[in-house]
Amino acid sequence: MAKKKRWGKKFEDKRVWKVENEKHVVRGEFLFDLDFVESWDDELKEMNIGKRGAPFQFPESFIEWLAVLNQWISNRGLQGVTRQFQWFGLLPKEADYSTISIRINKIDTSFELPKEGNISVSTDGSGMKMSNRGDYKETKYGNGRKKFLKVTISADPYKKKLLDIDVCVDGEGDSEPEVAMSHLEHLIEIGFDINKFFGDGSFDVHDLFDLLDQYAILSGIKIRKNASVDPEGVGSWRRRQEVLKYRKKGYKKWARETEYGRRWTGTEGIFSAVKGIFGEETRSKKIENLIHEVRRKFWAYDKMCQYAET
Repeated sequence: MAKKKRWGKKFEDKRVWKVENEKHVVRGEFLFDLDFVESWDDELKEMNIGKRGAPFQFPESFIEWLAVLNQWISNRGLQGVTRQFQWFGLLPKEADYSTISIRINKIDTSFELPKEGNISVSTDGSGMKMSNRGDYKETKYGNGRKKFLKVTISADPYKKKLLDIDVCVDGEGDSEPEVAMSHLEHLIEIGFDINKFFGDGSFDVHDLFDLLDQYAILSGIKIRKNASVDPEGVGSWRRRQEVLKYRKKGYKKWARETEYGRRWTGTEGIFSAVKGIFGEETRSKKIENLIHEVRRKFWAYDKMCQYAET
């Protein structure tokens, strides 16, 4: 089969590989950053102020560290890890697997957002397997047919920074455009100025274009091949303008001018990294724990990246 000629400019990799290499090395350091050992007593004291019932015995920073290791090690395995740490005198006591499981399933998986107010947003979805042991959970939660967990993420494609995530069982929950609108509205509500939104053809919907027009947000949304130009006064005015622009320029010129390919670093690149590092299978049994487990994969990846940046 003849190789197709690549259109556009030849890719020029401008990354400084010495810097990129060091980032990946530092992510490994993160797995054994034991700062929680020094802050153990002070953190527990603060956590237990005003707490009713049994006091916390393990600080949240320690549980978050275990939650990252939990991507590779089971809860019982993590108990063994804490036992060894106690034996070496690094921890006052080992944590039993029940405590580890309960605390890990309750951690806050929201991402640490950028400090500055100007960002761009790219949104896309992908699937994660509901099991690593056959089709039991897929058929159980899929009413007899195989299903997967649908993950929709929003990230800044220029900074490769995760901003928000939505996880649900395939066939349930909001559509990708609806999730994108929810993420955008939340980011705007908390004070971010969004410069541009990127999305593939599934985001070519009137309501999303109306939202972008309302907040004067530029767009890099691929127009569907069968897109029609609605009569004036019908449908989205902003979408009509984008359709006309897309038709006039053609895909290649439009893609170059809108930097449409940039969306890859904010979505597919992150999906690829998370699945490559942590895998796309899940171990939990309850549906709420399955969803939380998937969220933790992306949360853990974001924490590792943020650690490497500082």
